[in-house]
Amino acid sequence: MTARRRIILTGATGLIGSALSRRLTELGYEVIPFRSRHDGSGGFNHLTGHIDHAALEGAYAVIHLAGESIAQRWSVAAKERIMASRRDGTRLLAETLISVRQKPEVFISMSGINRYGLHRAETLDESSAPSAEGFLPAVTEAWENATLAASKGGIRTVLLRTSLVLSSTGGGLNKMLPAFRLGLGGPIGGGRQRMSWIGLPDLIELIVWCLDNQAIRGPLNAVAPQTVTQAEFAHTLGAVLRRPSFLPMPAWALSMLFGQMGRETILSDLAARPAVARDGGFRFAKPDLDSALRQAIGE
Repeated sequence: MTARRRIILTGATGLIGSALSRRLTELGYEVIPFRSRHDGSGGFNHLTGHIDHAALEGAYAVIHLAGESIAQRWSVAAKERIMASRRDGTRLLAETLISVRQKPEVFISMSGINRYGLHRAETLDESSAPSAEGFLPAVTEAWENATLAASKGGIRTVLLRTSLVLSSTGGGLNKMLPAFRLGLGGPIGGGRQRMSWIGLPDLIELIVWCLDNQAIRGPLNAVAPQTVTQAEFAHTLGAVLRRPSFLPMPAWALSMLFGQMGRETILSDLAARPAVARDGGFRFAKPDLDSALRQAIGE
């Protein structure tokens, strides 16, 4: 295996990382998991400043997925952990990559469509103006800015702006399924807010597509072409499961359960389209919600 085929992967045990690791291995890459909050070899720790320089030397690509989970109540301490893990961890990695003798050809770092804000009336593409109003937009702003050392140092840098990733084994859909299977699902917060999503297999192929596509750099909306409302999502999921899906959850109840986290994720109103991917020739295997949900759930 040549150094060109070696890929450093943070967050390798997560929902996206484990699926991506399997796919890259199938394609002949050597995948090296790079552990976060780890002070030994083969890892880095933004809390201490430790990073294993030698492990990064000569890698073809670095794919950075690691970060503190946002799926928790946002206490002051939790917010500090979420922000620091993305801002400081990414900056430590980016600054180290430009200091090694053999720099990677590409640095792919996760972000989110909340870089555009929380509530936007228009459909957004990568040329849309960003926003930092709200906690998640501020996090994604700091997260993306932390990669600047790599891009300024001549490393092609891709910012994956993701949204809801559809999988029955983890993530938001996995948490919805028990209620919907019991016929207790329905639209949330009135159901009119728009949402973007992507099937896990399409996200994995999109990341793989970025590896060798020299034209792809900067923000990339990692979302499916079809956007839906919360009500349409609930109706489609219920239809796929052959269960009723009319029991609503009002916004006040969601806010009581999850606080600011619920208001900035589930109640946000954002419709993003994958302009860069579509213009670059990427083909989504499951571009519509019905087929993507059936693939995710195995129906």
